[in-house]
Amino acid sequence: MRAFYGNYGMFTRALAYIMANGSDGLLQTTEDAVLNANYLRKQLEGIFDLPYGTPSMHEAVFSDKKQAAKGVRTGDIAKRLIDYGFHPYTVSFPLVVPGALMIEPTESASKDDLDEFVTAMKAIAEEAETQPELLQTAPHTTRISRLDEATAARKPILRWKRENE
Repeated sequence: MRAFYGNYGMFTRALAYIMANGSDGLLQTTEDAVLNANYLRKQLEGIFDLPYGTPSMHEAVFSDKKQAAKGVRTGDIAKRLIDYGFHPYTVSFPLVVPGALMIEPTESASKDDLDEFVTAMKAIAEEAETQPELLQTAPHTTRISRLDEATAARKPILRWKRENE
């Protein structure tokens, strides 16, 4: 292997996925991903700001406009999702949506999984209205809570050190 081959493992995994699903399977997984994104969009419409009225493709993009009125930003919502047991959505893309919440449910997410996510997002929206400080200090269930993200980006610690060193 040489560097000019790129990420060989990623290519192998993609090819295996394509071969395992076949053309009919790829069509079905694509349709499932689009269906899941539009389901989430409809469930969260009105609770989170929807900057574009066109149907979603494989992702639903909201903004934090409603929650920002209470001082809660997309990063706060994403960190609170961790307390509910969900991996946070993409918060810095697309660039054309200020405070973007880009939620990309996969084709393998079941309706029960999607409904649990919707329940968590609705609870978080309610918390943003009634207890904004709860979101602004999230996550609460992890070993490390909030990092100083600006310092972490400008002065990253790239090697593990024992605390007494």
